Amino acid sequence: MSDVSIDGVLSEFSPTDYSVRILEVILKAIPNAPTYSHYRSVEDAVRHFDPNASAEVYAEARALSNEQDLKDVLWMGGLLDAGDKGYAVYTGIRSAMNWFFGDKSQGLENDDQQRNDAIMKALGVAYIAWNAFPGTVAQKAAAFRTSSAGQAMLAYYGAAEVALPFADNALVGGGSFISTLMAKAGGAQTARLSSMAGGKSMEEAQGMLSSIIGPMEQAAAIASKHVAPIANAAKQYVPTAMGGADKVAGVVASGADMLPVYRLLTARLAAESAALRALKRV
Repeated sequence: MSDVSIDGVLSEFSPTDYSVRILEVILKAIPNAPTYSHYRSVEDAVRHFDPNASAEVYAEARALSNEQDLKDVLWMGGLLDAGDKGYAVYTGIRSAMNWFFGDKSQGLENDDQQRNDAIMKALGVAYIAWNAFPGTVAQKAAAFRTSSAGQAMLAYYGAAEVALPFADNALVGGGSFISTLMAKAGGAQTARLSSMAGGKSMEEAQGMLSSIIGPMEQAAAIASKHVAPIANAAKQYVPTAMGGADKVAGVVASGADMLPVYRLLTARLAAESAALRALKRV
């Protein structure tokens, strides 16, 4: 996926796609989360920040968009959507729907797959943050958590991967749940992600995670206080195939790619990174 362009990924999404709508309504349901802006290109991201940007800024953003680090951001987004089981993208939202609108007899924190996916995706988000911006670890972390696309990614992760599927776990609201998960199974999930990475190093992701885990915990804690509105908002856009794990696995196995949310999130982040860096340079 490293040869895929930012514009190429953004062009895959329209404002009416399930991935776009679910991201949009989840963000609306979380207080102080950024408003979703639909980018069709890197130029759209530039216009979002500066409608009067010069031709030189657009040219610089276009050049920056071709850098390998941003292509690696896109690559990780696709990896997190597919996972190693072929249904990683579905677990958070599917579990949330089952919990709120189905069988509540079992606590979701007992779902090993969900817990492992939450850890793996935390590491993936850290890898994305590391590659999305230049500078030291502290500078990269600050740029990620202050960009609107980075804030959207944190809010989505906190809601879909932690707050919703683990709604019955009091630790989520306490701001230490992700750290607890990492302490229990972080090593195994780092190895899992590395095995999926085709030789790309995950070492930097581990270092970056310590710099952004605070904002991740905070995003999950905030979302945990609004789980019912988030679930109800997302419910209308969840495909019918979410009715059960067997159907979901079957749909994905047959090649359907219905909710590539991280692919969308990473393309937006890469576009914003190119735009923000260009605006600083020119």
